[in-house]
Amino acid sequence: MRIVPTRLYGAVVHSSVFLGASTIAEVFVASALAGITPNAALVVGFLITIGIYNFDKLADLDADAENYAERTAFVASHPRLYAAFSVVVVAVALWLAVRHGGVYGLGLTLFPGVIAVFYTVPLVPLPSVDRLKDVFIVNTATVSLAWAVPVAFIPLAVAATAPDYAAGAAVAAGWFFLRSAISVEVHNVRDVTGDARNGVETLPTVVGVRRTQLSLYGLELVSLGLVSGAAWLGVVPAWAPVALLPAVAYSTWITAALTESNRSVERLCTLRDGEGVLMAVGVAVAAAAVGTGGALA
Repeated sequence: MRIVPTRLYGAVVHSSVFLGASTIAEVFVASALAGITPNAALVVGFLITIGIYNFDKLADLDADAENYAERTAFVASHPRLYAAFSVVVVAVALWLAVRHGGVYGLGLTLFPGVIAVFYTVPLVPLPSVDRLKDVFIVNTATVSLAWAVPVAFIPLAVAATAPDYAAGAAVAAGWFFLRSAISVEVHNVRDVTGDARNGVETLPTVVGVRRTQLSLYGLELVSLGLVSGAAWLGVVPAWAPVALLPAVAYSTWITAALTESNRSVERLCTLRDGEGVLMAVGVAVAAAAVGTGGALA
């Protein structure tokens, strides 16, 4: 029996609202790492995530029919409403970005959209491929960069341009680049059969699922090492590694569970998308403990 009704699950997940909520949590974490008070960047991140992911789903309806049958059916049943909803949320996101972050906020908010165009649309002038989505490793790096930059730097654009915040924001960008790369490859494990049939080169189709898992374990260690080193240098709060450790453990469990026959890879991917919420909870608890004289100071 489903805990969440099927229609509600489809509406929240397939409309990208769930991803948007996770982005709110990630922007909150990025702000905390940089020492910035939460601001309008939370709402901008939520809205732009919904809009861009929805447009990507609309653009790839035919190509995604095999890998994402349930999602494709949901989107295809309401294409005009889906597109109109996406246009509205993107417009509001851009308006908020300009109002609170000026030209820098606008540029950072547009950044993932511009990247998404080259990722999805055949505009790359190469003889063998015409989309970044079809270039091995570059596809993962492109998606990771597209989200790490705005998540880390929109709070900075809204709050201030003081150099005191910039170093922490750069660490946050590195952290979320690595976390996004892990997430992309987890989703690629789910899509390995369809991608292999369509000739799409991803880490699982090229090196296999088991080696992909081992690679992701390595990225988990690198991401935690990045934050630990930054905390040791005083660039991010000293409690940051402890606060983010549960999210790393959670992500590692999901990666390990990908090859368990009794697990739904589709559900594991949805759980993986919610990692940001666990990060935010860890950060909030750690910061509160420090603020009240806790042991994490």
